[in-house]
Amino acid sequence: MHYAEVAVDAPAGRSTFSYTVPEGLDARIGAFVWVPFGSRLVRGVIVSVSSNPIDQATKAISSISEQPPLTDAQLELAHWMAHHYLCSIYAACALFAPPASGRRPRASLSLALGIDLQGIEFSSSEREIVSRLKGRAGITEHAARSSLSASAFRRALNSLVDRGIVVRDESPRPIAVKPLTETFVVLKREAELSAPTVLTGARRQRQIYECLRTLGRPAGYGELRSLCGADRTSLRALETKGLVETFERRVWRTPLGRLTGQEDVCLDLTPRQAAALSRIQEGMDSGAFARYLLFGVTGSGKTELYLRAVEHAVRLGRRAICLVPEIALTAQTVERFMARFPGRVALLHSALRPGERADEWERIHTGNCDVVVGPRSALFAPVQNLGLIVLDEEHERTYKQDDAEPRYHARTVATRMAQTSGSTIILGSATPDVETFHEAEHHDVHLLELPQRVVGTADLPKVDVVDMSAELRAGNYGLFSQSLRDLMTSRLAGGEQVFLLLNRRGTATMMQCRKCGQVVICPRCSVSLAYHSARERLVCHRCGYSSRVPSRCPRCSSTRLHFLGVGTQGVVEEVHRLFPAARVLRWDSDVPSGVRSDGSLTTAVRRGEVDVVVGTQMIAKGHDFPNVTLVGVVSTDVGLNIPDYKAGERVFQLLCQAAGRAGRGARPGSVVFQTYNPDHYVIQAASRQDYRGFYRSEIAYREEHSYPPFSRLVRITYANVNEQRARQEAERVTQDLSRRAASGDTKVFGPVPAYVWRLRGHYRLQTTLRGSDPSALLEGYYLPRGWTIDVDPGGVA
Repeated sequence: MHYAEVAVDAPAGRSTFSYTVPEGLDARIGAFVWVPFGSRLVRGVIVSVSSNPIDQATKAISSISEQPPLTDAQLELAHWMAHHYLCSIYAACALFAPPASGRRPRASLSLALGIDLQGIEFSSSEREIVSRLKGRAGITEHAARSSLSASAFRRALNSLVDRGIVVRDESPRPIAVKPLTETFVVLKREAELSAPTVLTGARRQRQIYECLRTLGRPAGYGELRSLCGADRTSLRALETKGLVETFERRVWRTPLGRLTGQEDVCLDLTPRQAAALSRIQEGMDSGAFARYLLFGVTGSGKTELYLRAVEHAVRLGRRAICLVPEIALTAQTVERFMARFPGRVALLHSALRPGERADEWERIHTGNCDVVVGPRSALFAPVQNLGLIVLDEEHERTYKQDDAEPRYHARTVATRMAQTSGSTIILGSATPDVETFHEAEHHDVHLLELPQRVVGTADLPKVDVVDMSAELRAGNYGLFSQSLRDLMTSRLAGGEQVFLLLNRRGTATMMQCRKCGQVVICPRCSVSLAYHSARERLVCHRCGYSSRVPSRCPRCSSTRLHFLGVGTQGVVEEVHRLFPAARVLRWDSDVPSGVRSDGSLTTAVRRGEVDVVVGTQMIAKGHDFPNVTLVGVVSTDVGLNIPDYKAGERVFQLLCQAAGRAGRGARPGSVVFQTYNPDHYVIQAASRQDYRGFYRSEIAYREEHSYPPFSRLVRITYANVNEQRARQEAERVTQDLSRRAASGDTKVFGPVPAYVWRLRGHYRLQTTLRGSDPSALLEGYYLPRGWTIDVDPGGVA
């Protein structure tokens, strides 16, 4: 008898449980399995196999997934993540699971064979279930439930199963996404001799025959249909006449076919680029872990160095992962890699169609690609013989997973992955994360600098900081300063393109009553509802709730309601009013994710089909459009006063990245920062593109207040629909932790209401742990349901 220790997908104090391995079941370490857990069947991963059980009474594994088990390296990384991020082992293992592999088994119910129902007492709910099962075998739980409530049905069913009256059979469901095949047609060798005779008068059949003869190779049915109008009837007739034969062949679904592709342009390297590449190649040749910060201004040719580094990895017989911060950036990045590595690039992200994701994953797993491109989740692709990891725009907060367990940071996990595989990791940015740059200053990261542009004009764009208070005093109450309006007029007249950035969606940020001052608030969250004129709805940007625009104030019934603030839709309306002939494109998260990821937006801008692009931070990240010569930041103050120690850093990075979109072609670029805080050190440093000046101010502030990198943080958050219970539980845990921390260097702060105090109907309180190793305070400490742990939090939540 063998036993498997299984990490399960269930909330529990323990991380693994012991299960019996049934005879004939190939239970390998790393395999995904389905196991009984209480009254449910849950998913799990086998982490060890032995002949001795940990528990005296063990249940048996129900089934094993058809998917390949995790490798030793993946399991080792999952265990490290579980320890580092204080999450379950299963949650870390699940990151490596192939797409569509977690379908819950289908449960079927039937009465036990030979059961005599006479004399058995039933509750009304039990009787209803039994009556539906009489004379029927293998019906679903949904069919057996009938009119019972979910809770009543669950209680009655569990009782019937425990008493042996009802048998629940849970069998694995087949994988939802299956390999795609297509019918292929090929001419027989003897076809040329008999064709003139048997094809007399058969015009469509002759067309198919001539098409196949011209191609000189097997052709798919879809290809023949487009080339010569082939149909199934004509193909069957040709097969009956012995001229062709058909067969089924696997075809790969790929998102890359939707991309336009571009010609590979391999430019000569500048001396700075060549020196940086040489350093990187030396590290790769050593076969040992090495980490580089490629600190280069926007347009300095960082992507070309990524491509050259991947080429070197391939020459060494190894493969690469290139991460980008946004799905919207994958299209243009993949196009660069496709041109350099035709047929050897894979793309992974959540917006792919299920079949495409499954096929791309399989191509990677079988080693049929050299480089994988995608956002943070692509880091867990099954890449064999990994030699290089690239994080483009390494400072971006989207590399932090902060809304589900495990709450990991891709940069940290990539570093660990590179350490264990002996790989090289390149962190690229024009505005590096303060903590990364601090590491580079102290030699934990090799610093490589690219201080000059190599694309477009040699100089960075000129930045004009406009004081909007002065604009108001001059009588300008519009969205755009006179300076920005004049520049837009001249650039649009010259056929150039304009980017307008405002990091807020919608038309207006809130709706307020002029009589009593009441703001219309989301009923589930403690945030104001934003007005979206395109939908004519008020929308919560936190939970997605929407409602019609009220005609009266919900507090005083006054009709004096008006909109305040402005979002991207409001900017679009203002552009249409001032420049009615301009073609305007809005680019924010209200645009469907499929449209953002398929490259159609970037293609429209690159082809000159758009004059003005209005968007949120999405348009500031990594885009390379040579005809964009003006960038206007409508309000640089957005995000500057958020209660977050990283707020200033984030605004600085966003402003510098936005400014970097201008002047990347032959014509010089201009940038306008509109602000009510023109003397703020963040805005002044960003206007000069002075990262080091900003860094000196920021690192001094961090050291003074013991913020990272001079300490580490862990944030724990409790959420409950009952406000009083939320406060009581948060106070209880905070007091416990304060007592535990009394003898160490970890300090406990809180509990305090979260930045969004009420979210999706739950009241939230947060406690922050700060010290050299705050995670140690939580080791062995049980946090009940409702608590979440965020190690190294990325910002307010």
